[in-house]
Amino acid sequence: MKILFVNPHLKMGGIANSLYNLTTELSKNSRLEVSFLCFNPFLHKKFKDLSSNITIHSPLVLQYFFIDFQEAKKSLKPHQFIVYLLIKFLSKFIGRNTIRRIFIKNFYKEFSKTNYDVAISFSNDIPKSNTNFGCNDIVEYVIKAKKKIAWIHNDLEELGFTRDYILSRYQDFDAIVNVSNYCKDVFEELTPEFKLKSHLVHNFINEDEIIKKGNLENPYTEVSAIIFITVARIDNHQKRIDRILKNAKKLADKGYLFQWYILGDGPDLKKLKEEASRLQVNQYVHFLGFKENPYPYIKNADCFVLSSAFEAQGMVLSESLILDTPVITTDFPAAKEFVKQQNNGIITENATKSLYSALEHVFINDKLLTEFKENCQQNKIKQSGKALNEFYNLLEY
Repeated sequence: MKILFVNPHLKMGGIANSLYNLTTELSKNSRLEVSFLCFNPFLHKKFKDLSSNITIHSPLVLQYFFIDFQEAKKSLKPHQFIVYLLIKFLSKFIGRNTIRRIFIKNFYKEFSKTNYDVAISFSNDIPKSNTNFGCNDIVEYVIKAKKKIAWIHNDLEELGFTRDYILSRYQDFDAIVNVSNYCKDVFEELTPEFKLKSHLVHNFINEDEIIKKGNLENPYTEVSAIIFITVARIDNHQKRIDRILKNAKKLADKGYLFQWYILGDGPDLKKLKEEASRLQVNQYVHFLGFKENPYPYIKNADCFVLSSAFEAQGMVLSESLILDTPVITTDFPAAKEFVKQQNNGIITENATKSLYSALEHVFINDKLLTEFKENCQQNKIKQSGKALNEFYNLLEY
C-alpha cells in the first residue's frame, strides 16, 4: 500500500512528534510504502533516521510559497531568495492564500503523476486566522489517491471551525480524523452528515522509546528545590507561558523554593524572556530553547506543568505520565482521558489564579508529588497499541 503524508513544516512540536512516532512504526511494516511531501528545505535531523525506510520530498518550488522569511533567508541561495522575495511581493497584492491556491491548482502537477492508495493531509488550516497551510489543497486538487484523509489537530472552536467551513472544506475527503474523543464529538455535532467519515486516531506515542530516551543522563545538577518542567511551542496565544511567569513571581515572593525549566522555541520566546526579566524571575525560570531529546528533563523533574488555554489532546501530558512524572494542567476536555484528578496529577480551572492554587498546593502538601509519582509507576499508560490499531482501521475504512 502506497501512503503519502503531506505536512508543511517538519519542525519538532506536537504535530511533528506525532507524525514522526507514527511513521517510525509504519516504516517497520513491509507491506507499506510511505512517503512525505513537505515544504521545509532542511528537515530536522530527527527525521533523517527515517530516510532509508521512507521517501521524503521537499521540492524547491513549494518552499518558495510556504516557508517563512527567516527560514528562507537562512536556507535559500541568493538567486533563490530573490525569487522568494518576488513571490512574497506578489502575495501582498494578490493575497497569500490566494496565490498559494492558484499555484497548487494550476501549476504544481508533479505529484499528479503518481497514484497513491492513501493521501493524508496531516496539517489542518486555521480559518480563524485565515491561514492556509496548503496540505488540504494539495491532497484535494493535486494528488491522485484512492482514499483521501484529512487530520484535525486542535480544538475546533479555537481554530475557527464552523459548520459552513467544514461542509465546504471537507466534502471531498473520504475521512476526517480528530485526535481526541471530545474534538471528534464536536466535529460530529457541527456536521452530523459527515459522521460516517469521522474518525478518532489518538496521537501515536512509543512508550518504550520515550522511557529509553528519558533514562539518559540527568540534566539537573545540584538543584535542591522543586523542579517544574514545561515543554511547549512558545506561542503564547495557545500555550499561555505568561501564566508561568506570573505564577513564578507569586511563588518566589512567598519564599517557595523551586526551579522552572521551559523547553521549546516559537514566535513569542523573545517577548516572554523580556517579561521574565521585567518580573525579576530569571533566577527561577529558565528558557532552555528547543531540545532534541526533552525526555530526561521531564523524567527528572518533580512535576510537569501545562498552562495552555486550549489543547486537542495534549500529547506531552501522556509522555510525562509515561516517565512517571506527575502533572499539573489547565482544564481542557481531553485532559481527563489521561490525567486522574488527585491521583497522578491535578487538573485546574483554565485560569492563571487556579493554576497558582494548584502549584501552591504541592508546596503546602509536601508528600503529594511523591504519592502522585508512585501512582504513575503503578498505573502505566499504554497508548501505542490502541493508536496504531485506530490508524490501521482508518486505512481499511
